[in-house]
Amino acid sequence: MTTLQITLLGGLRFQYGENSVDDTSGHSKKIWLLLAYLACARGRTVPRDELADLIWPEGKRPTNLTNAMKTALFRVRASLDNLYEHAGHQIILCQGPGYAWNTEIPVQVDMDEFRALCRPERELEDRLRAVRMFGSGFLPKLLDNPWAARTAGELAELYMRTVMAVLPLLEEQRRWKDVAALCQEAAQRDPLNEELYCRRMSALLHLGENRNAALVYEEMNQFFLSQAGILPGEEAQAIYRRASSSTGSGAVASAAIVDQLAEAPASGAYFCEYDVFRAIYRLQIRDAQRSGEETSLAVITVAHKYGGELSRRSLDLVMGNLLRLIPDLLRQGDAVAKCSASQYVLMLPRADFQNGREICKRICKAFARQYPHSPATLRVTVCPQLNPELASPPQAAGF
Repeated sequence: MTTLQITLLGGLRFQYGENSVDDTSGHSKKIWLLLAYLACARGRTVPRDELADLIWPEGKRPTNLTNAMKTALFRVRASLDNLYEHAGHQIILCQGPGYAWNTEIPVQVDMDEFRALCRPERELEDRLRAVRMFGSGFLPKLLDNPWAARTAGELAELYMRTVMAVLPLLEEQRRWKDVAALCQEAAQRDPLNEELYCRRMSALLHLGENRNAALVYEEMNQFFLSQAGILPGEEAQAIYRRASSSTGSGAVASAAIVDQLAEAPASGAYFCEYDVFRAIYRLQIRDAQRSGEETSLAVITVAHKYGGELSRRSLDLVMGNLLRLIPDLLRQGDAVAKCSASQYVLMLPRADFQNGREICKRICKAFARQYPHSPATLRVTVCPQLNPELASPPQAAGF
């Protein structure tokens, strides 16, 4: 007897011999949702009320629920008739107060196979097969339904547990290409999982792809800042430094080094990544301690003008506007970096506390003048860094 193949990962599909039906056809989401639910509930009769709760949210049930359910189940069965004649009535059975999947028809379900292959006792290749078959996850077109979303979340957790379990095994076997590829794929589903980036960068270093490893870090750094307002941890930074360092043994001509370090002519403050800013700041403080000159640090925070929080779209727009505004209002020797999703940090060499406040007031006035209808306001904190020989430096102050 032909086995009915049911696909739930990456989309909904029923295959019987050469005939198939899937969720790309013209049926409504309710029909596909009922089909998927009954397929997952094989072995028990599902009451009509349970099916009604699945497809109609509380308070939105039709007036004549009985007739509505009969119509929905008629369409569910009709959708399966494309597999073979009368398939719908043979596969979906009416049993007393509900409906049941006919367990006498042999089926093979990819979700069941995925769960089985993910078991810790399975061989490495079995678990690799599981993560490869996961695709875009459980019923991606139906995730606006609570049941589908909950099941998708459970399977995604199983997927990630399996990925994190097989990565050390691949590293032990020095299968660096597989490590890099799996980390890249898994990071698309868990994009704030720093361990995946670290393992991928390490794998790329083992493959001699230092530049690609550095690019992974730079992309991660930007993503973490924009989405979560956080910076990569020390491990990621250490790998990045290894990736960025020279690996060649030959000497480089001094003229070439000068040429590499040179900056194209530019006006205004120097904008850089936060890691670079931190290194520049530490060097600047060392120089200030030697010379006795002051260096002020200022943090500009974007906040909602009337309280509450800005939407992500509004925040990104304001931060972009600020980035275009700030550098031209500062000196060439000043530096700017984005330090969180809503903040910029400014380094102001040879500017004392009062000068730092005046510079930031100028930025705030320029922002208000250029964007008078913006829902955002700027909050500023100025932190002086004095000659260490001076006692009791003033506390940071904001406005």
